[in-house]
Amino acid sequence: MANIIDSAKGQFHHEIVSNPVTHGWVLNLYRGGERYPQRVCDYFQSDFAPTKELTVRLCQHAAEEDKHVHLFGKAISDLGQPVVEIEIGDVFNEVIRSFTPGSFHIVECDSPDVRRRKLANFLAHAHHLEKRVERSFAYHIDACERAGKSYVAEQVSRARQDEQGHVQYTRETVFDLMTRREAAEIMEVHCRAEAKANLIFSQRQVRLFLSKFSYTIPKRRQWLYRICATIMETAGQYA
Repeated sequence: MANIIDSAKGQFHHEIVSNPVTHGWVLNLYRGGERYPQRVCDYFQSDFAPTKELTVRLCQHAAEEDKHVHLFGKAISDLGQPVVEIEIGDVFNEVIRSFTPGSFHIVECDSPDVRRRKLANFLAHAHHLEKRVERSFAYHIDACERAGKSYVAEQVSRARQDEQGHVQYTRETVFDLMTRREAAEIMEVHCRAEAKANLIFSQRQVRLFLSKFSYTIPKRRQWLYRICATIMETAGQYA
């Protein structure tokens, strides 16, 4: 079943990049995820990092997310499509958080241990998010290259390279901040939240795509995507 969905996702990206309107739509979704940290108060709280090294890394991570906003904005403009602000409830980060217990928000009165735990939870959240996004970027780059849209593939590739670094350091830092047992437990909590959110988010976007852009694809493949959306929705209810 996973192979069917994986194959369908690859084909889905090929469908998307074949039309500038649908291509701009999905790039705006990517841009919405990269802009998410600018819209919330509890991402990259570098002032509360316990080491200078982590302070620097969080600031760098935040700056790279800002850079990605501009990369995707340029890619959208290169396609001749409008840059659109995505409703925050439709951003993947926010969907993950709807399934995530607790809060990352650090306040001045938090003890050093509480601050460390909240940072570890944020970084575990970011790890699983970035890992999924990096995978989605890989699908998209492949589709762009096959469609001869190397100028978009280049922008997405630059973002993907940063995400690969984010995936590595976030996991390592969770285990630096907490004991191995605590870190493993935190990672598992956020792994489950992201896995459930991915299913729910993906089926929503597939259905939205079909409702808005079904005219761009053959009916035979529309049925394939509807079946995949149903599978993901059902799996998400039990994840």
